[in-house]
Amino acid sequence: MNIQHLTRKKPRDFVWCDEFQASGPDWPKCYPGNKVWMNIHEYRAALAGDASYLRILISGDPDCNLVWETSPDSSHELQWMMKKLPQPLEFSKLKKLGFSYFSDDQY
Repeated sequence: MNIQHLTRKKPRDFVWCDEFQASGPDWPKCYPGNKVWMNIHEYRAALAGDASYLRILISGDPDCNLVWETSPDSSHELQWMMKKLPQPLEFSKLKKLGFSYFSDDQY
């Protein structure tokens, strides 16, 4: 995957990727067509009490999500992770890469 097209939502809020991708057969739940939703989102805190982050969220369902997170200053880690992502996106391989499971879509 190539994340060349940066979409600016707000001055401090960036979405690098927001799309459905092919899922591996081991996802507990996935969207129709064996798809999972991938969102790569960066937030640079500018307000008191906010925390900056660079996050990859992969969702097979609102109750079946994997997340990987680093700081925006570590964009080299994002590039490394993007090269390591299996195609199709397999649940077990993502867990081995350091993605954490959570069952709430409040991210």
